[in-house]
Formats: sequence, structure tokens, C-alpha cells
Amino acid sequence: MNKQLNTIFRRSLMQCVLLALTATASQAFQSGKAVPDDLLALDHQRCMNGCVPGFGEATCKPLCDCTVSEFKKQLDFEAYLDMSVQLSKNAVTPELRTLLDGVAKMCTAEIERKGIEVGTGEKLPEPSR
Repeated sequence: MNKQLNTIFRRSLMQCVLLALTATASQAFQSGKAVPDDLLALDHQRCMNGCVPGFGEATCKPLCDCTVSEFKKQLDFEAYLDMSVQLSKNAVTPELRTLLDGVAKMCTAEIERKGIEVGTGEKLPEPSR
């Protein structure tokens, strides 16, 4: 279950960061500065929107909290923008892949350590035929 959660969460995480790219375009050259809190809050909301339908709020809130916290700790604004660009082009460097995988693994391990049970989320509508 942990591997499935890591894969799905990592995909949701990448989608969340990609969507934040458009919100960051006007602030593009602020190297060395911290990622603005409003962008991290937006990433958190997008993470929740992508995760909750599959896993439920009780699982997704601590995962998204952890992810946003790690982005804040590990990335300055320039690195955050670079990550967003790479994700938008679907051309992620090995270094970024390592970072994203590490965040996903650490955050899923954290919820397991806290004893948070992975939920099943809401039932998604059946695809039309």
C-alpha cells in the first residue's frame, strides 16, 4: 500500500506544483528568497484537491502539510520556479526526481509512523462508455 500511495501521491504532488507555475510567473527572478507563503498555501490546496478524492482528507492533510513544509525547508524561490518549469515540460532532472521521491517517501513514512490509516477517499464517478 505504501508503494501505491507513494506513486499516486508523487503524481499528485507533481500536478500541484505544475499548476502553481502560472501563479509564480510575475515573481520570476527573486533568487535566494524564500518561496512566498501564499504560493505554498496554493500548493497545499491543490495537493488536497488532487489527493482527497483518492485517499480522503484524514490521509491527505498530513501528507500535504508535510510536502509543503519540505518545499519550504528545501527550496528557495529560484529552485521552486525551476522545479515548476521542469514539471511543466515533463522533463525532470535526476536531481529533482530524487528530491520529489525523497519528499514523497519521507512524508508517507511520517503518516505511517503517526499511525494514520490510509483512507480510500470518495467514490469517483464511473467513466462514461
